[in-house]
Amino acid sequence: MGQQGRDRRGGGGRGQGQSRDVQVSKALSLLLRHAAEKEGVKMNAQGYANVADVLEWRKLKSIKATFDEIKHAVDSSDKKRFALLHIPSAQPTKSTTKATTIPTTIPGSEEQTDGEISAGGDQPATSVLEAPSSNEDQANATQQALASTDTEPSNYMIRATQGHTIKTVDAASFLEPLTLADESKLPDTVVHGTFHGAWPLIQQSGGLRAMGRHHVHFATGPSLESAMASSETTSQEKANAKPETQVISGMRRDAQILIYLDIKKALAAGCPFWRSENGVILSEGLPVSDGKTDADGNPVKVVSIDFFDVVVERKIGLGKIWERGEVVKELPEYAIKKGTPKNRR
Repeated sequence: MGQQGRDRRGGGGRGQGQSRDVQVSKALSLLLRHAAEKEGVKMNAQGYANVADVLEWRKLKSIKATFDEIKHAVDSSDKKRFALLHIPSAQPTKSTTKATTIPTTIPGSEEQTDGEISAGGDQPATSVLEAPSSNEDQANATQQALASTDTEPSNYMIRATQGHTIKTVDAASFLEPLTLADESKLPDTVVHGTFHGAWPLIQQSGGLRAMGRHHVHFATGPSLESAMASSETTSQEKANAKPETQVISGMRRDAQILIYLDIKKALAAGCPFWRSENGVILSEGLPVSDGKTDADGNPVKVVSIDFFDVVVERKIGLGKIWERGEVVKELPEYAIKKGTPKNRR
């Protein structure tokens, strides 16, 4: 096989068969959402890491990822998984030598001072960039960074827009809160996608839990009407149908169960919700009534089943299986026994 073929498919190993773009994007997601802390790549409280440090991470270094490929991963992500900031005035140094200096405000604001993000030793990065005032401003900052002709990676910061499990990241600091005070900003649809094998467990546990992440993730589509129409499609029609191509941030294409939430009811009960830069609706839930705590002593939280409006099974044609607190149809045992697909929450 020629070199061109190997480059296009990303070579062998665990990435075998994946395009290079996919390899770089998945590596970035792994690092920025989950692994930075244990891999020694320093982040601030908003989840930003210096791009020069990211490129030095062993996984990206092993595939010889370039700065242009990082920018391409940000620009081409179908679910807008990453945010990028250009900070030319910072002139940060390599984190392997001493602390990286970054500004504490977004470039272009009226006041800009220097702060430090810990880049060496055992202390976590704690400095906070003053986030843009809205998701639109955050998206604009990313576009400005992508348009910059500055080729020095150390003049850029990158983070994942959502999906973090890193405990030192304060996700709420860069998310837009949703409240009943401005109902015009509430999405018409808030839906969580899951799988046949998980539905009984969700019922038993009393709702949805973040399962190691900071938040439970919800999408803003498909609409209930669309889901019901899809669930009524015959098996033969589904077999003949073209694969789904619509990308919905916050939900996997292969979700079998769609849980539609009454967000106004949940907010009225005090359950917090945020919207990420890429349009995902997020909630940590409320502490469970029995006062249970996790291994770190923090309250176990759940987005209560009391907030579920309608639940739709869309793969085997059952349609509504739950509506406003009542079981409409039971899932067949054969579907439940298949369990949850690997690497699906």
